Amino acid sequence: MQRISSLSTGTKLLMVGTTALFLNLSLTWQKVEVDFGPNGRAEVLLDGWDAWGLLIGLVTLGLLVLTVLLHLTDVELPSDVPWGLVTLALAALVLLATALKNLTDAGSTIASYVGVALAALVLAGAYLNVRQTRAKRSSTTVNA
Repeated sequence: MQRISSLSTGTKLLMVGTTALFLNLSLTWQKVEVDFGPNGRAEVLLDGWDAWGLLIGLVTLGLLVLTVLLHLTDVELPSDVPWGLVTLALAALVLLATALKNLTDAGSTIASYVGVALAALVLAGAYLNVRQTRAKRSSTTVNA
């Protein structure tokens, strides 16, 4: 518990946002009305797991795994890779895909709008991490 409480705000936002968005994809993202002519109409409830949802789900899962590897484990990842910028780019991809899914889906529900808000939360967390890393780098450069 102490290890989690010592994490930065950006990392906490990333972990909570990716987990919540992944779970949110299982909720009803669309209500589509189907007309059967003289036989009547029906309302079809669709979750977020279509082609866009699969992309969103896989990238959020990857972001969550990367965040855990970077901040909660002692795994040595290559130090020449700018992991903060990789995370920021993946978070931007999640927000873009979620917004496109919401805009192209017919009959979007509140769960799809919550999904966009969660994707924005993920991007905010990634941005805070990059900003914090740059601030640390600039303060060590000034002190050196």
